[in-house]
Amino acid sequence: MSKITEQILQEVSLALADTPAQQSEKAQILDDCKTSGEALLYRSCDRHFTASALVCSPDLEQVLLVHHNLYHTYAWPGGHVDGGADFLAEALREVREETGLETVIPMTSKILSLDRLPVPEQEKKGKTVPAHVHYSVGYGFVSSPELPVRCKDDENSDVRWVPVSEMERLSGEPHMIVIYRRILSAMKGLRQKQQALYALLPEHLVPWYKENARSLPWRKDREPYHVWLSEIMLQQTRVEAVKGYYQRFLQTFPTIEALANGDEETLLKLWEGLGYYNRARNLQKAARKILTDYGGQFPTTQEEILALPGIGAYTAGAIGSICFEQPTPAIDGNVLRVVSRITESFVSIDDPNGKRQMTKALSSVYPAGHSGDFTQSLMELGATVCVPKGQPQCEQCPLADICLAHENGTEQLLPVKKKKAPRREENRTVFVLRCGDALAVRRRTERGVLHGLWELPNVAGTLAEGELGDVLARWGITEGELERQVQRDHIFTHITWHMTCYYFQCQEKAEQFTWVTEQERQERFALPTAFRMFLIS
Repeated sequence: MSKITEQILQEVSLALADTPAQQSEKAQILDDCKTSGEALLYRSCDRHFTASALVCSPDLEQVLLVHHNLYHTYAWPGGHVDGGADFLAEALREVREETGLETVIPMTSKILSLDRLPVPEQEKKGKTVPAHVHYSVGYGFVSSPELPVRCKDDENSDVRWVPVSEMERLSGEPHMIVIYRRILSAMKGLRQKQQALYALLPEHLVPWYKENARSLPWRKDREPYHVWLSEIMLQQTRVEAVKGYYQRFLQTFPTIEALANGDEETLLKLWEGLGYYNRARNLQKAARKILTDYGGQFPTTQEEILALPGIGAYTAGAIGSICFEQPTPAIDGNVLRVVSRITESFVSIDDPNGKRQMTKALSSVYPAGHSGDFTQSLMELGATVCVPKGQPQCEQCPLADICLAHENGTEQLLPVKKKKAPRREENRTVFVLRCGDALAVRRRTERGVLHGLWELPNVAGTLAEGELGDVLARWGITEGELERQVQRDHIFTHITWHMTCYYFQCQEKAEQFTWVTEQERQERFALPTAFRMFLIS
């Protein structure tokens, strides 16, 4: 049996079939799939698959219908799969082609209606199409009636949103109304099931967390300063990398007051290698605000916490729930992934409205007295079991029995993300200038990434060896011996630097640079990784 046939059987076997008649229909189609396999994907076969969808508004009160010229009636968008074995993808393609909608969200990957529909002989584009049978797979999608739609002129004459109550009047095919209502009923049932799943999360996750939580330095207490510091450090950074930084930071700045009164150079040196240095600067700004406005005591309300520099909804939620037992979700990538999979939600995790709805739903199920454990259980599950890369560890998951994505085999299709814009690429030429045992560094004044930090001298573009002398002369270095060159790339969030680095031994110290020994650099001067990597032999 081919992989394509296996895929067809997998999709069809999961199709919803609630009544004996539907189960019998499903069994017949499955038997034919086992016998005929891939042939059923092509309209040359006298029975073949079509993929269609009932597209509803988010409240499920309106439905999008198209007027098919061939059948002279309003119906759902859909069509032949023409070789495509991914029926969900084919249904999405058909909806977009026939309606012009770009943002269309499946409510589930599961086929909600599987039907054998006889098609009589007909004339199409001047040719006679013999009678045949459609194996119709029907899905339920959601989209916004506010989005523009357009008609596929060669096949349809109208596209419109109508109240669900108008479907029967507009459709000239009574047998299709039965299917539409079946799918709509399934969509409403699914919506209720998705909402009900939220209520089950605490009872499954809190006991699991207490048994399986990793021992991490910032989990030893619920001191707001410690939780706050750890959450800021963990943004864009791996847990293992943060452990040492967290402990060293607290040795130097053990209290909010110590951080507020600390030296910025010391602060940045402690942050060296973590990247995103504004996180550290904002920590100190927030510490000073706490010292000034709250007498050094961390504020307790979400409004006050959100007003602190560098603190967004995620960090405020984490502090509120972990430190103050408030029902304030901390929605990060881990939580978005876990909940998207549990509810099999195809709403993009980049959609602010979807995130707000998830926050509201989670807030309503926070268990009194266990808010901190519940927040951390969601984080922990996403970090260790329902992982972002590779196969999730479903066999170890305490939610496997209730997870809709696991039930339907769509774990690795979720969460849905918008495609990121490609990173901007820049070329730079970097100089490691040494005079005896002293290294040239300077404060970065260029706006943008790494602004205000120490850096190795560098210029935009890629310079050839013959162009280096002019640059050194502008810096006041007339004698220097080129020792070697290396090339490295460094990736920021939105930019990739392609860097060529030249190593020079100089005879004089240019006044515009700060010249430091290796010991001084390690003790006092924080160099970002983009430059520090050239000093590692």
